Amino acid sequence: MKTLILVRHANALSGLEARVNTDAERPLSNEGKQKAAKTAQALKERGIVPQIILTSPLVRAEQTAEILKQTLGGQLSKETVLNGLHADREVCEFLAEQMQEYDTVIAVGHNPNVAYVLHLFCKEVHHFAPGSFAVLDFANPHRPQLTCFGE
Repeated sequence: MKTLILVRHANALSGLEARVNTDAERPLSNEGKQKAAKTAQALKERGIVPQIILTSPLVRAEQTAEILKQTLGGQLSKETVLNGLHADREVCEFLAEQMQEYDTVIAVGHNPNVAYVLHLFCKEVHHFAPGSFAVLDFANPHRPQLTCFGE
């Protein structure tokens, strides 16, 4: 089975709280670290074993991906296309290419990009709170199906 899991990064500190200069440097809050661990556990309970975890290079997404990796395993790869600044169709094309190479892929990104990507793939609309995830059955790459949405 081909499975794509879209994950929005977990809760992050504000730039002021984190004392960082750019949005890209904002780390996860303690709440965010706990949420990422809960997301990882929920995916583990669903039998998700990723071959690769693709992540935005922004700190909060990287940290979320690292927590997922600690629980689920898999190779980690930073991908600029997931930074939330690329066109949604470009992200979909990138992820569809990854699904040709791998059976199980987790992609950690940002809102609203993850919500738009889900809509483009499955024609469904969901609000992605921090740490939310969508599991897509990619058996038919022309018509992926949402099989699970978790918050």
